Amino acid sequence: MIKIKRIYDAPTTIEQELFVMFLEHRMRTFQGTFHANPDYSLWYGWSEMQRSLTEIKEKATEMREKHKK
Repeated sequence: MIKIKRIYDAPTTIEQELFVMFLEHRMRTFQGTFHANPDYSLWYGWSEMQRSLTEIKEKATEMREKHKK
């Protein structure tokens, strides 16, 4: 049986966060900009995208440090 990997079957927390960034934060940034609503675009899109990116970078740093040991 062949197992097909789908984006929503993310096995790690980093991949799950990327999935949320792609589906929610990216779309809210786009929709807020498209509808000329910079407040929505900033607070519910771009800021959440940056928060998620910071979490991913921290986890990546932790993984690299753990791997060096």
